[in-house]
Formats: sequence, structure tokens, C-alpha cells
Amino acid sequence: MKRLIILTGILLFSFSSCQDYLDEENPGNIVASEFYSTASGYESLVNSVYGSLRTVYTGDGDRAYMFCAGTDMYVEGRNDQPEGLSEYRNLIPSDGIVQDFYSDLYSAIQSCNTAIYYNDKTEDATTLEARLGEVKFLRGFYYFLMVQTYGGVSIVDEFIEEAVTEFNRNTAAEVYDFILEDMNAALSLVPETATEYGRVDKRVIRHFLSKVYLTRGYETFGESSDFTNAASFAEAAIAGQGLNLSFDELFWPGNEENEEILFSIQFDKASIQDATDDGNTQNYYFGPYLGGEGALYGYPYRSYTLCPTMYLFDAFTENDSRFEGTFMVEYYERYYDYFDKNDELAELNVQYYYAPEWALSDTTAWRAANPATRTDAVIVPYSIEWQASNQTTFDGGTPIVKKFDDPTASFSGSGSSNRDFFLARLGETYLIAAEAYLQLGQTDKAAEMINVVRTRAAVDGQEAAMQISGADVDIDFILDERARELVGEYHRWFDLKRTGQLVERTKSFNRDVQVYFNQGVNPFQGTDGELKTLRPIPQSALDLNEADFAQNPGY
Repeated sequence: MKRLIILTGILLFSFSSCQDYLDEENPGNIVASEFYSTASGYESLVNSVYGSLRTVYTGDGDRAYMFCAGTDMYVEGRNDQPEGLSEYRNLIPSDGIVQDFYSDLYSAIQSCNTAIYYNDKTEDATTLEARLGEVKFLRGFYYFLMVQTYGGVSIVDEFIEEAVTEFNRNTAAEVYDFILEDMNAALSLVPETATEYGRVDKRVIRHFLSKVYLTRGYETFGESSDFTNAASFAEAAIAGQGLNLSFDELFWPGNEENEEILFSIQFDKASIQDATDDGNTQNYYFGPYLGGEGALYGYPYRSYTLCPTMYLFDAFTENDSRFEGTFMVEYYERYYDYFDKNDELAELNVQYYYAPEWALSDTTAWRAANPATRTDAVIVPYSIEWQASNQTTFDGGTPIVKKFDDPTASFSGSGSSNRDFFLARLGETYLIAAEAYLQLGQTDKAAEMINVVRTRAAVDGQEAAMQISGADVDIDFILDERARELVGEYHRWFDLKRTGQLVERTKSFNRDVQVYFNQGVNPFQGTDGELKTLRPIPQSALDLNEADFAQNPGY
């Protein structure tokens, strides 16, 4: 199967807050209108739109905080997280990460607008209709990230050649209408199945349409048909396909193009200039620092931030294979041996064993099962100490999330890897369908969707024990199941915001946020008395905009 290689170096776009500049780098001194009007030039333009996904999801290496910090699943470890994003109290409109995300999204949107503008001005090609659909979907996708993060924003849907300094703010309802218009239009233009791996096809769009309808359904302006549409599009994206891979196989390094991945950001080695800095940084987070000699001793670099909460550890049971599929429970002398010598593990010495709660009563039996390789292992038992903090002194003091590890990556302080970044996968599609059915009052149908996910997750022989009924399904169960299934997958802040659980769940499960509540302070409450359940509109954007553009509540 062909693979889409993103040529980010060909075309560079810069969209500065609300100024709407299009800055173009053209080393060959070819006039843009001439270059983009050729078949090869237009293909390069569309590829650069795909390339903007990398920037949106990595930023300056700190983008994970926008998606994951300040939630029930992750807290600060030994190293500091951005205080405003992780604790809310001191989140301000001039926060650099918030500003960069806003700017990067508008830059990506302007890339889409450019590709849409040139679509009917280029040489006739059989791919033009599909390419138009791809960029329309991506524009809708970027606005979906925008509206969830910032609420109503300016809808910019035209290619801009001159500086514009005045933009009015559209309502969130108008932005959702625009997203659905773009995505539904795209659905009619792209093929059922993409011929090149990584391109948008109908199944990708159906997955995200289901999520857009689901998210809008919770809003006060949501329509009565939103949850029905969400369930329908999710079912269409599932298309009768089961979850046939084990959880380990799903995330095994080098298996990124597996049957359950609907859409991913490509980080193919051929398209990465600097392997130590330009790759996927997802594996950098969600675990402890392991040392500075990974190049020699075969382990990844970790930030010791976004560490799992006790809530997350406690969400698993001994019947759930996702615990061992998510965390490196047995750390061998060389960390990467788990991947590189997986068929020899019984012969390798264990350096650390992170004993889960259900194994605490008999760690002696664990050693006795293979005394030759386990006698000298350090057992790190389940305890409150697993929830790392600034006081944690132990490298490896909390279980390590292994889902995103890349044994072939160059060891570096940015944690750069060559693995693709999953944006949509079939397991989540089932959970979107379940949530939609719950909101429709069809709890038995919701349980049916969840049970597909839980059957795959079951330890061998425990499939029956993992099944639930409709009576078990409520929004808390949905969020717990999403937590178990989607650790580290850049969804959680949006999940909590969508379901209206952001304040309550962080108050209940996030140690760093609880500190404020224990002092009688609601860190979400702004100076105007409103809650900070949106990110602030960047101050730089407000300053540059000559129109009257209101700030979000709470700031």
C-alpha cells in the first residue's frame, strides 16, 4: 500500500493571530499562482496541509498540555507542568502555549483556504475532487479543535493575500454549523477508501462527524437529532468491523498501519529532517524520567510530567489486559528488550517490577515463578507513591506508559520518535457510539458497544467477567472506559469539557487541583465569577484585532 509522505519543507505558511498574513517561502522563485496551478505544485500544496497536523499536535514540544493537563488522569510529576493549564487558577490570556495553539490552528486553516482557492485553478487532474474533500475536512477538523478550546471564534474561509486587521467573532453555534458544512461536503468528495495510506477517506470523516455531532449535542444550542446522527455516523464508520487485534498488537512499534487505525499523523522517517527533534513527541510524556544514557542502555527520554493519577491506576482490574498493554509492568535490564527480544523475555533479568494492587498479596509467588531472572528485581509496589510529585526522587518512581515507545528512535531530550500519531482508531469509534446511545437513553445498545471494547481488553479466559449490562452504563462509566482505553491519546480535556465533567472530575481526582479546593478556593472561578471551562482568547490576538472581540468568561 502506498504511504502518503508529508512534504512539510516545500511550503511554509504563517498566520499571525488575527492579522491574517500569508507568508510564503519560495526558494525556487516560482510565482505561487503558477506553481500551485500545476498538478505537482497543487499536490505539494495539499501535502503541506497534511503537514500542518504535525505542528498542531506537537507545537514547540509542549502541545500535550493543551490536550491532557488539568484533568482527572494526569498530574505533575517530578518536573513542573505549565501551572495555568494544569491548575487553572493562574491561567491568563498571555499564556504562551495557549497563544501558540491558537496561532498554529489559524495557520493550518489558512493552509486549507489556500488549497481550496487553488483547487479549480490548477491543471485538470482526476484527484482534484478528492483533494478538495480532504482539505475541506481538515479545515473543519481544525475548527473543531478551535471551538472546543476557545468557543466561538472568527470563521475565516477565504484565501487572504493582504493583511486584514479586523475580524468579528462568530458564535460557537455558527462555528459548529460551519464545521458540519465542511465535513459533510467533504464526505461527498472523498473516496470510500483512500488509495494512499494516510489520506482522508469517507470512513475518517464519518468517525469525526460522529464526534462533532456528539459534542454539539451537549451544547445548549445543540439540535435534537445530534445524538442520533452521532450514533449513526459512528456505526457507519465501524462498518461492522470488530476489534481483532490484541491491545499489545494495536500499539506495537512498527505496526502503526494496522487495520484499526482510521486516521493518523504521518511521521515517516523519510520526511523527518532531524530525527532528534522533528518527530512525534507523544512518548516524551506520561511517565517518569529514566536517566540520561538511553542511547547506551536502551530506554526513552521522559519528561516526568503528565504522570498518571491514582484514579487512573485504580480504573483497571486484574481482568483487564490494558493495564499491562499500557504500562511497562516488568522493566528488563535494557528497557527496550521488551520490544526487541519479546520472544526471549522468560530468559531476561527483570530490573523493576511494578506490582499492581491485585498482585500485592503474593509478590513472593511472582519471584518464585522465575527465580533465575526475578530474584534481584526491585519491586515497586502499588501505593500512593505511584502518583508522582515534585518530591519524588526515584527515577522510574511511577509506572511507565509504554504505548508510544519507539525502540528505533534517536535518544534525545525532546523524546522525538518516528511513530505515527493516532488521531482516530476503531476502539474509540465504538466508545463514541456508546456515548451517543447513552444520551439517547438506549443503555443496552451502549453496553453492546462498550462490550466489544471490553471483550478485546479482557485477559484470556476473563471475557465474561469483563462484560457489562445497560444498567451499568452512565456518563461516569463511559469516562472511566475512555480512561482505560485511551491513556495518553490527547483526548481527555475535550472529553471532560464535552460531558460537563471538567470541574467535578478534576476536583475529585486531580491532586494538584484539589489543593485549591481544600483551601476553599475554586481554581476554575475567574475574577468575573465565571468558570474557566474554555481556554482564553490570546491577548495578542485581541490587541491586534481592531474589531470588538470579547474575551472568554473567567479571564
